[in-house]
Amino acid sequence: MTYNEAMEYINNVGKKGSILGLEPITQLLLRLGNPQDRLSIIHVAGTNGKGSICTFLEMLYRSEGKKVGRYISPTIHEYLERFQINGAFMEKDMFAKFITEVDNAVSAMESEGLPLPTAFEIETAVAFLYFVNEAVDIVILEVGMGGREDATNVIKKPLCTVFANIGMDHMQFLGDTIEKIAYEKAGIIKRGCPAVAYPMDERSLGVIREEYNKVNVVNIIHGNSDQQDTTNLDMSRIGVGKIVVADTSEVDIISENLDGSTFIYKGEEYSISLAGTYQIYNAITAIETKLLLDGHMNKDALSKASWEGRFEKISDYPTFIKDGAHNIQGVTALKESLEKHFTNRKFIFIIGVLQDKEYEKMMERLCPMASACYLIKPDNPRGLDTLRLSEVVRLYCSDVTSCESVKEAKDMALERWHAMRGKDLEEDAPVIVAWGSLSYIGNVVM
Repeated sequence: MTYNEAMEYINNVGKKGSILGLEPITQLLLRLGNPQDRLSIIHVAGTNGKGSICTFLEMLYRSEGKKVGRYISPTIHEYLERFQINGAFMEKDMFAKFITEVDNAVSAMESEGLPLPTAFEIETAVAFLYFVNEAVDIVILEVGMGGREDATNVIKKPLCTVFANIGMDHMQFLGDTIEKIAYEKAGIIKRGCPAVAYPMDERSLGVIREEYNKVNVVNIIHGNSDQQDTTNLDMSRIGVGKIVVADTSEVDIISENLDGSTFIYKGEEYSISLAGTYQIYNAITAIETKLLLDGHMNKDALSKASWEGRFEKISDYPTFIKDGAHNIQGVTALKESLEKHFTNRKFIFIIGVLQDKEYEKMMERLCPMASACYLIKPDNPRGLDTLRLSEVVRLYCSDVTSCESVKEAKDMALERWHAMRGKDLEEDAPVIVAWGSLSYIGNVVM
């Protein structure tokens, strides 16, 4: 196949939708020689913060000269962004090569009457083939959705399982309570493999601990006795497995602004360039993971981590922030950051969201802060129409405009900024914030 043919192939598969379950991806990888079994993998699940934690880990390993593979979804700029080695995207000819190999395996499955893989499962297989082909030292692998039945959960023995913050998202697939969602995320836990968790809600954390202990138990058989002792032991107590939770009580924030933070964690000073208190917590989750695995820490590497579209300042004057806050948890974190860094400032919002999100609750949470809102429909099959979005936003902000493109929304927001600014000092001028779906955030540029 050529690259264009490979993209047409994956797009046609994508039109068939997606289903949860591991049988198709397991059968596909079997026919490809199970490349995932030849990789050293850190497996990362969660609702918000997966990408940031993975980025911190990537920079820590790259600072040691390691070749680091990343599998990312969703992407911001282009399709091949999802397959990365040391920050470089996969080349088109490589993608075509691996899609051809996968297509042959899928054809064999079809001839045998087996369930066929989805687009995400095919992409996951391509990622594994790519990383094996390029002999990466370590793979930092993000779960696509959930965990238990996610295509990435075919790996048998990861170096470590890591849990980012867990919140309410994808409820139609994962469940309508935080406990049900945490249960699905916890499905990536493997026997004898250590786990690290973000300092999350105790309800989520309790489920992760419970599921970890269910997986990591042993039955003790006494010497010559025919009787089996059914006493279950937590593996972490006998050194076979371990779970570590990043500890916020050990964090002392020295400084925090839009350019990042400096903080002390467990007696050591660190600096990061990602803004927001939650990014400090993402950083200490990555720190705990790295120290747990090998005890090595290059503190300077953390400051080099950057992650586009996560409370990112793209302009100083006007102050312009873009943030991929696309669920309730993300919107809540954005609101807290805006209140912290821009006390008593006015806001102009650019908003684009997907229709399967809790957009009504998201608008209720954030839009009362806005003086004006400019709405776009993300270039995504699930993008929410601006007519429906405007109906919701108008409940909290009277100045609402639907736009045909991201550029139009940005230009109108800048025009409104000049009108609102008047003769105000720079520190009193409005703040422009583009937020919502990551599928449009990459197109917001100055």
